[in-house]
Amino acid sequence: MRLKDVFVSELARRGVSRVGTRLKKVMSSPDPIARMALYVANGKADVCKSDGGLQHSFTLDGQFVDLPPNAYVGKCRSDILLTRDELTKHPFPYVVVDCRFFDEHSEKERWKIELQVKQTLGIVREYMWDEKLVVTYRNVGFGKYYPSTEEFLREKGIERVVLLDPNGDELYRRTGAECFIIGGIVDKSGTKRGYTSRIGRALEREGVEVDYRRIELRGDTVGVPDRINHIAEILLRVELDGEDVESAIKAVQPPLVAKWRLRKELHEKTVRVCVGERVVRVVEKGAFDEFREWLNITMRDFYDVCREQKFFVVSEKVMGRIKASEWDERRRCFRLNHN
Repeated sequence: MRLKDVFVSELARRGVSRVGTRLKKVMSSPDPIARMALYVANGKADVCKSDGGLQHSFTLDGQFVDLPPNAYVGKCRSDILLTRDELTKHPFPYVVVDCRFFDEHSEKERWKIELQVKQTLGIVREYMWDEKLVVTYRNVGFGKYYPSTEEFLREKGIERVVLLDPNGDELYRRTGAECFIIGGIVDKSGTKRGYTSRIGRALEREGVEVDYRRIELRGDTVGVPDRINHIAEILLRVELDGEDVESAIKAVQPPLVAKWRLRKELHEKTVRVCVGERVVRVVEKGAFDEFREWLNITMRDFYDVCREQKFFVVSEKVMGRIKASEWDERRRCFRLNHN
């Protein structure tokens, strides 16, 4: 359940079926109800009884109608129906980006961390509200800043956290945890392996119970997006939307990352074929349909990877003929007569 869902539920419980506003960013938003909820949760607006000044509104499913609203979102002059405190009392998790190793990054890596945190705030706003994104050890200008993760946890009375760690002992699945920690780490140089685990060990020394979880895609971390904002979106899709991890990964997965995994998997789908003295590998075109069920790839991506790997793509009919041909045990290939 997202903030928008809570907002709609609270309005309906108060007998509101249509809500209006004069806020321009809400009116122009592709999801005006979600934007209203965000304004209220961020303390920039309240929900009050309609003053009768508007003759248009939005239904709770976001449809614009030429009817006066039951309630108004903005600066209230009449009785308040729903306050920020009432809306945000519903439990939502914290997403903490721990940047304790920020100074060990190159200038380009630091820029990428700042960009990814900014993008993470955009993701958090789709599901929750601004203060649910916490950034520690480095104030990058986005999210609620705390000097340390430990200080934040003490202030909120949080004793147990889930650390999204590629080396985690357990697979990540929906946990219902109160707080998730993502390492503010960008490793373009390959020198920061194990840094996320170090965050966990540092927290444990301060008495925090750390649940180390790794996100895997069908038994491997290859193909799992590693950008901070992508990790945040995966966990919010799973925790708040109830998606399974594989579906969440595919929804977030950039095609470039999907192709990394395709390169690793595709070899197992190939067949060795001997044509004279030459040995080639062929793959059935239908393999694409299997991969696109769980990888965010297009047919063009499939052909691009086959071309890179020098794999020939053949039809199901041709593959049947290949497998019906003579098997050369010594060379471990199907032997075709090239005449």
